[in-house]
Amino acid sequence: MGHSYIGRQPIVNERGSLFSYDLLYSGTVDMEYATAALINNLQGSFGIDRILGKRLGFIRVDRRTIFQGLLDLLPKERIVYALLEDTEIDDVLCESLKIFSAKGYKFALNDFAFTPENMEIFSRIFPYLTYIKVDITRSPRIKRDDVEKLQQQGLIVIGAKIESHDIHAECVAKGFTYFQGFFISKPRVIENPSFTVDQEAVINLWNMLQCDVSIEQLVQAFESNHMVSLKLLRFVNSAVFALRNPVSSIRHVLTLMGREPLSRWLMLLMFSDGQTSDKNTVPLLLMVINRTELMVKLLDLIVKSPSKQQSATAYFVGMLSLIHLLFNLPHREVLARINVAPEIERALFEGDGFYGELLTMVRSIEILDSEAIDQFLVKHDIEYTLLEPIIVQAMEKVNQFDEAMG
Repeated sequence: MGHSYIGRQPIVNERGSLFSYDLLYSGTVDMEYATAALINNLQGSFGIDRILGKRLGFIRVDRRTIFQGLLDLLPKERIVYALLEDTEIDDVLCESLKIFSAKGYKFALNDFAFTPENMEIFSRIFPYLTYIKVDITRSPRIKRDDVEKLQQQGLIVIGAKIESHDIHAECVAKGFTYFQGFFISKPRVIENPSFTVDQEAVINLWNMLQCDVSIEQLVQAFESNHMVSLKLLRFVNSAVFALRNPVSSIRHVLTLMGREPLSRWLMLLMFSDGQTSDKNTVPLLLMVINRTELMVKLLDLIVKSPSKQQSATAYFVGMLSLIHLLFNLPHREVLARINVAPEIERALFEGDGFYGELLTMVRSIEILDSEAIDQFLVKHDIEYTLLEPIIVQAMEKVNQFDEAMG
């Protein structure tokens, strides 16, 4: 019991495209130990590329971390060291930050409460910072002029702990550059939501696969949806699938992949559709990949040689748990358009049954609820050492898709 877990939260730009990850490490209240353990894992057992892919990473540090020489252990081009707000600001720290920043190291101020008192205290280190993460929950009176003053001092302003899309919109209006918070995993509330033409086409194709129609009907249906078919060919020929030879026809894709993998892929297409306006991937697609990967891998841990149907159910519970975020529709309304088994609905809405338990565990991993994770491991007699690589492998899978998306 009492194990530590690594996690990451996306930081996005104004359009919702992924910019970087805020790296988290749970299981200890000792900041110095947590940072040292995280740096050690990034340097050694996990590997920085496995955790971050092509993205930048933010790591929380205190003054002891800086003075102990731990910053030299990671490539300075990949990491931003975020100072805690309770860090004591003195001449010694300022001199150290000055030296490190001159060498190319990047620093941020973490979860900063915008107040006149804090501005006075921390203004001494502003020349050595690249980013400032403003805690929105403790900065209710921050205005656009305030954000501009921070930017005039050379700081890139990140809004942190944003809990809703309305607050996110306010931060955009105030001139924040990047954004972090649970609003990313919450549905937007919009008037008269509906499915796009492409989404309708993908749902129809997916339903055809579930109804076991003939290969001829599938080929005809795919080929009549040109945009969907083009995206299918592009992705299936990407590094994600690691095919020996390029695939050039829809019939070849259908026969090569099989119905179940194709069903999964269609859903990923739906999540990726229209989400890559600036060649960055919206976190929603990456959240889906991470969640489905964890669902299937956890199933493999608990059930010896699970059936194809069990793996498919685990996958689609993970997939469908986020699908309402894509459509901006009530969750049950989306599922009413899709052929979903009753056990999947119960798992999604009541957390019921085995698949509901798996989904609850995945959510615990996402928010780094160490106590809930440890309880799950004990209940199913799973060694911690078996879970840790699964979490990292899921991150790797996400990174592969992130890279493939451009």
